[in-house]
Amino acid sequence: MHGRFHPLISAAVLALGALIVPASAVRAHRLDAQAFLLPGQKKVQIESWFDDGHIPRGARVQVFRVNGQVLAEGDLNEEGVFVFSFTDPETLKVVISAGSGHRKELAIPKQTLASALPPEQQSSGDRPENADDGKPIPLAHRDSPEWIKDVFMGVGFLLALAAFWLSWRNARQLREWKK
Repeated sequence: MHGRFHPLISAAVLALGALIVPASAVRAHRLDAQAFLLPGQKKVQIESWFDDGHIPRGARVQVFRVNGQVLAEGDLNEEGVFVFSFTDPETLKVVISAGSGHRKELAIPKQTLASALPPEQQSSGDRPENADDGKPIPLAHRDSPEWIKDVFMGVGFLLALAAFWLSWRNARQLREWKK
């Protein structure tokens, strides 16, 4: 009876391995994004990236007002950055669409935009003389914590394998006791 279970265990381990290997090879990536207020400029910098570190170059960015009207739209640049201007603080919704079902939404509260500028600039269109008109540079921390997921998946697999082995051993011992 003992020899009869070895092929079953081998088949179960092989089947489990066959399921896990393709799942890790075909890992989907998630679109992420962050918004930054550019100090003293009445501008917002949107940055977007995939969690695997790749940049969704050319992804479409749309900025909506509360009433659904489009305030700004355009494409991410080669560094995954899109900058738009605002005149008055208002609640905004940013939608980034990178194709293939990849979409990310950000909300920018009115209070955040209002607090970005000194009181004397909140209603005027003046820009400080030292405002940087250069090419926007990425500000977001884009490092992927992918290794953490891999560690947890590995530990989970080992725990599942141990639970399977323990249940098999206990079932075998119960059969032996019944005899």
